This record gives sequence, C-alpha cells and structure tokens, in this order.
Amino acid sequence: MRHFDTGVLLKLYLPEFRAAEAVAHVNGCANVPPLTPLHELEMRSALRQKAGRGEITQTECEALFAQMETDVTGGVHARVAVVWADVFATAESLSTAHGVSTLCRSLDTPHVALALVPGATEFCTFDHRQALMAAAAGLTVIS
Repeated sequence: MRHFDTGVLLKLYLPEFRAAEAVAHVNGCANVPPLTPLHELEMRSALRQKAGRGEITQTECEALFAQMETDVTGGVHARVAVVWADVFATAESLSTAHGVSTLCRSLDTPHVALALVPGATEFCTFDHRQALMAAAAGLTVIS
C-alpha cells in the first residue's frame, strides 16, 4: 500500500510544479490513495491560503472543495478512519528515533506515522525531510 503526503495529493488539483509527477504516482499506484482528516484539513487550508493570496479566486477554491468531495464519493480517494492516539504515539516514537537526523517537522512526522499505522510499505512525498523520516521508518520512498 502507498501513502501520499498532502503536498502530492494537492497537486492533483492545482497546476503546480511537479503536478504531472504527482498524477503519475497516483495513477501508478495499486491502491486508492487514503485520505485522512489531516490530509483534508491541510488541503483545504492550502486552497484557502491560495485564495487569500489571490492565486485562485474564492469561486475556484469552492469548486476545488467540491471536486475533492466528488473524488471521494467517486472512489478516487478513500477516507480512512484514524485512531489519533496511535498515530501520535507512533509519530513521537519516530521523532525520538529519527528527529535529530532527519530534521522532519512536527506536522510532517504524523504523515509518516499515518502510513505506518495501517501498514503502508510505500510513502510518496516531494518533501526531502519527510522522505528521510519515511525511509528511516522503513518505508520505500516514492518522490
């Protein structure tokens, strides 16, 4: 199973640098990308920030929210239930073991933990420090 970082999933909706790679990584995956509440919060927040900076209009922002929901109901993404206590315990263990060597940020470490809790073997990210943490955790990094 392949887990995706929010930055990769967001590129499915925006014509950003490396968007074509993100699409290829998702399309080349055997599983439907899991979508956690953390992914959804980060994606919606990123889109709101883009609207706030004038990079997209508020109407475009709302249309992207609707498209993300349509994609969930259409099976493009799969919402997954998360036991947050387990995720944060795993994230703390990862930070303890690898935080000094990877310099992975506090909100990036739970993404790696989210991959480990359901048993993913691959982690797709374009973030260097997060990739280091995922590799240190034993995941195959796709970037």
